[in-house]
Amino acid sequence: MAGNYAHAVDSWKFKVFYDESEIGEHVFLRTPDKDGQKVTIEADFNIDILFINVYSYKHRNIEKWNGQCLISINALTDDNGEMFEVKGKSEDEIFNLETKYGEENIDDCVKTFAYWDSSILDSDTLLNSQTGELVDVDISFVAHEEILVRNKLMKTKRYQLKTDDFTIELWYSDKDEWVALNSITSDGAKLYYKIQ
Repeated sequence: MAGNYAHAVDSWKFKVFYDESEIGEHVFLRTPDKDGQKVTIEADFNIDILFINVYSYKHRNIEKWNGQCLISINALTDDNGEMFEVKGKSEDEIFNLETKYGEENIDDCVKTFAYWDSSILDSDTLLNSQTGELVDVDISFVAHEEILVRNKLMKTKRYQLKTDDFTIELWYSDKDEWVALNSITSDGAKLYYKIQ
């Protein structure tokens, strides 16, 4: 994917940590598209204990957006051996979604967990690009904080995103650039993203 950086208008590359161990990276590339913009997303995580792989995760996703609404998605995920495929396209103001669980038609502006776009902070429903599930979210501002970003202290705004199943902390710069994320996994470990 590295070769695509030259053509990206915006890119976000994060190293991903599980407690203190680096487990992979999550990369987002945003480029112009005839309908608006295209976002290419790749995630690769591997958790090893005593040199034995105990968990792996691979996610490949191409999203196309018109303004703040998703107009198509094509995502494939291998979650430790369990496969998911999500396909969707907007036609005649209806978003037609296909997942392993069936088909659904959504007559509203669809947004994924597109952390790179701070406008999602006003959302109350987001599309899980792995499963295709529409998830109710409660997003709130927490505090102004200084955190270390690319080895420099940066003034940021911290938000909390809550669902019935998980809570995510998100940090944005004063210019609304997404710069950090962390969460607690189901096994109690801290998962966090460090931007490169």
